[in-house]
Amino acid sequence: MIIYPAIDLRHGRCVRLRQGNPDAETVFGEDPAQMARHWAAQGAEWLHVVNLDGALGATRAQINALHRPATILIQHPGRPEPEPPDAELDRQLPINLVRLREIRQAVSLPIQFGGGLRTLDDIRLALELGADRVVLGTVAVENPRLVAEALKRWGAQRIVVGIDARDGKVATHGWQSLSDVDAVELGHQMHALGVRTVVYTDISRDGMLSGVNVKATARLGDMTGLRVIASGGVAGLEDIERLKAYEHYNIDGVIVGQALYTGRLDLAQAIEVSQRPLACHSAGIVPYRQGRQGPEFLLLFNLFFEQWQFPRGRLDKGEGGPACAGRKFVQETGLPIVRLHEECQVELQYTVSIRDYAIERKVTYYLAEVGPGDVQLSHENHCEARWLTADEAWELLAETAPEQLSALDAAIQFLQQHGRS
Repeated sequence: MIIYPAIDLRHGRCVRLRQGNPDAETVFGEDPAQMARHWAAQGAEWLHVVNLDGALGATRAQINALHRPATILIQHPGRPEPEPPDAELDRQLPINLVRLREIRQAVSLPIQFGGGLRTLDDIRLALELGADRVVLGTVAVENPRLVAEALKRWGAQRIVVGIDARDGKVATHGWQSLSDVDAVELGHQMHALGVRTVVYTDISRDGMLSGVNVKATARLGDMTGLRVIASGGVAGLEDIERLKAYEHYNIDGVIVGQALYTGRLDLAQAIEVSQRPLACHSAGIVPYRQGRQGPEFLLLFNLFFEQWQFPRGRLDKGEGGPACAGRKFVQETGLPIVRLHEECQVELQYTVSIRDYAIERKVTYYLAEVGPGDVQLSHENHCEARWLTADEAWELLAETAPEQLSALDAAIQFLQQHGRS
């Protein structure tokens, strides 16, 4: 997972806008190239540069009129100084594109650039000025044919689509307009065109330090197969850790701005978390009840893993195994736990491959007697539940999830020793 320090440009300066509001601006620096050097020195792998003037719809003339000339030439009496080689180009470019060129000259890091790119010429110019790939936003909604042509000319490695949404609906024109297009629907459309990476921003959280929307980000990657770069609301290291935990849902990286600029997040620490091997610690229940022929065990079929399994779930931060196991069981089945046998527990450790991600899994199972009632499946991945004898459960697990057999064996042995078989 890659951490992208953001450099948002408005009138040539480094700024941050709250929820994309041009009237809620904080200026963090007058020299974007120096800011780029700073993040490079901190260990950044990529930079995310945004032309806010372009995203907000300002014209080239308006942009240049707002600012002093990008290049000031000093004439000495009687002996004119030769113009810098890029002086003429600077006079013709909007100030933020001049800043892009300066950032490119200042650092060797790859640059992701977006904001106001609505024509093929816009894209070509940004790439020529030093962007390694560009982010297309409004045009993806209004002119998908242009996205297809850009992919044809420059390839999916250099063309990224920005999906900015509020309450699941895509926003355009620098977030000033809200469309009727669903974010996941747009993701499917872009994937069909050949897009492979998107930037997803929950604009209700951007610049608010309110916490990144991990659920919506993971859902977009999970449902579309797109690589998703999260954006909006990162408040600190905890958000990086939460995103990392769901990296296997195709979360490719995260763009961080406000938290870095205010010192709430240290870039080196964020990068350390992002580069850790994937690991998941879960807790679950081996549920049993007394049937006519002895104990029966409950298994759920998980569509995502295509296997029968005992109910389980990821531990929340600071949560103990028994508490997590009981919480997830009740949530996923709607059944009450009569007795939790904490002394009968089995810890499983194995590696699972999800998409292209290898995850070191640790699952702790606890035996629990379950009260009466019908199973009420609540998780979207669970499609069927079965109460089975020990032999029937063993057969299904051996076929689809043999790593869980030791948990079943321990449960059977415990019940036999305590006269419950």
